[in-house]
Amino acid sequence: MDSKVTKFDKNMSAVTFAEAGEFETAAEFLQEERTEEEAVSPIAKKKPYAGLVIFGAVSLCGYIALMTHQGWVSNEYTMGGWHAAYPVVTALAFSFIHGAFASNLLSVLGLEAKNH
Repeated sequence: MDSKVTKFDKNMSAVTFAEAGEFETAAEFLQEERTEEEAVSPIAKKKPYAGLVIFGAVSLCGYIALMTHQGWVSNEYTMGGWHAAYPVVTALAFSFIHGAFASNLLSVLGLEAKNH
């Protein structure tokens, strides 16, 4: 039998102590040792400046192209039939590109999601 204490075991022990009113002991079970990678602050991590610039430029170019060719876009996108795929594909492309830009921007600014 493996005698390694798993995360599940620690959590269940914490629940048991919490139910018994031993909140400090329960909190000790929930504290995890951080790995060396987790101990590095978000500020010290390499920032994705290249992704920020690339996706920002592609996003900006896409919006400029869309706005400067409004007549063509209106004509082609409203023809019906298989042309109905144009708005869907365009929306997905803009969503992906803008989402990647926003994600890189937040990472550069040091705003990261908490990992539990």
